[in-house]
Amino acid sequence: MEPKRPVVTFEDALKLSRGESAALYSHHVDPPLALLLKMGGVDRRYSRAEGVYLFDDTGRACLDLTAGYGSLNLGHNPGEVLAAVGSAQCLPAVLLVGYHPLVGALADALAAILPGELSVSIFGSGGAEAVEHALRTARACTGKKKFLSCMGAYHGLSFGALSVCGSTRYRKELGPLLEHCELIPFDDLEALEHKLHGRDFAAFIVEPIQGEGGAVVPAHGYLKGAERLCRKYGTLLILDEIQTGFGRTGAMFALEHEGVVPDIVTLSKSLGSGVVPVSVSVTTEAIWKKAFGTRGRFDLTISTFSGNPAACAAALKTIEIMRRDGIPERAQGLGEYARGRLEGLKARHRLIRGIRGRGLMLGIEIETSGLIGGLLEHEWSSLIASELLNRHDILTSYYDLDPHVLRFEPPLVITREQIDTAVNALDKVFSRGRASLLASSGLTALKAMVGRP
Repeated sequence: MEPKRPVVTFEDALKLSRGESAALYSHHVDPPLALLLKMGGVDRRYSRAEGVYLFDDTGRACLDLTAGYGSLNLGHNPGEVLAAVGSAQCLPAVLLVGYHPLVGALADALAAILPGELSVSIFGSGGAEAVEHALRTARACTGKKKFLSCMGAYHGLSFGALSVCGSTRYRKELGPLLEHCELIPFDDLEALEHKLHGRDFAAFIVEPIQGEGGAVVPAHGYLKGAERLCRKYGTLLILDEIQTGFGRTGAMFALEHEGVVPDIVTLSKSLGSGVVPVSVSVTTEAIWKKAFGTRGRFDLTISTFSGNPAACAAALKTIEIMRRDGIPERAQGLGEYARGRLEGLKARHRLIRGIRGRGLMLGIEIETSGLIGGLLEHEWSSLIASELLNRHDILTSYYDLDPHVLRFEPPLVITREQIDTAVNALDKVFSRGRASLLASSGLTALKAMVGRP
């Protein structure tokens, strides 16, 4: 069948202007998001990325405080990772009958750096897929149907992952979801034990630090207590380290802060340094064998692109660089420095209610009380993010499930000087006050609507 219109080629796509790119995105991808980006003046066309910077089509540099929501711990387009991916291109890209040498090597590397007996990997492409594998493993191993997770949790947007998310909006808009999934408050061991007492849950899935819930750190001892309770009542413990893993919190994995050893851990995002999508659910040999270790079950974990050589190459090189260059330790020191600077901002600005997080997974909680009788409460962080980008070339956003909390989640290769640049820009924005920010955001939206530069 002949196409209805000329088909855009790769070369044509690279030459599209900002307006042309925005129009195609609006028509064919996500119209509401395209409008929001335009209204906020943050619909730049980025043409290059390196380290902690994005560059738009005018050559303007922008300091990235989002790091792909934790996907770019080594920064944008790390050269060594790109080179490793290029070297792996000679291997078969898709091989479902047989295997290439990198997939077993990556599984072995993960087994070496993860605690306890975590040693068998099920690979996928995205974080939600890793969560799906973890949930299926728990059911297949235990024979139980029920899953327990936390309010405010985020585990992905596939139906199984959605079913253990703690978002009321997701449940309302996309339900009915998977049956036999229940929620408890985060950081509440009493609530956890009350639920587990019946011994009918296959798994309790929890983030060591809630990411999209707003960089929420539980009290010390919560995760270790959860491990103890899960063992006591015969429930598998799944730790979702998709956003916290690979140095983000000041350790290679956030579980290290309490010495927790889960039954299953899920990893993605920075595992492939954002260069190639890759995810993994890692469990013990005993659990895997009980779940899938028969002729009739071994293939229940197969996914077409899982363990492809480009993804494995990116992950292997990422792990090598993380360990060689002491990236987790670097994040710990820089995180302490950034938090100190942000606490200084809090002391000077009433618009800041608090600073959350650990390592370089930080959040700035915005004071929204008294805003025009509650209006704009959920949009306030967006206004601040718009000001940061349009006036100071700093890119940030809010945490998806708590729009009151701004991200301060840069690549872990950021420097103290770049942290100072970001904090100084935040200082200037908060110094303007609510009235000035509201007026400025209105002007930005008006310019966007009338098409003025």
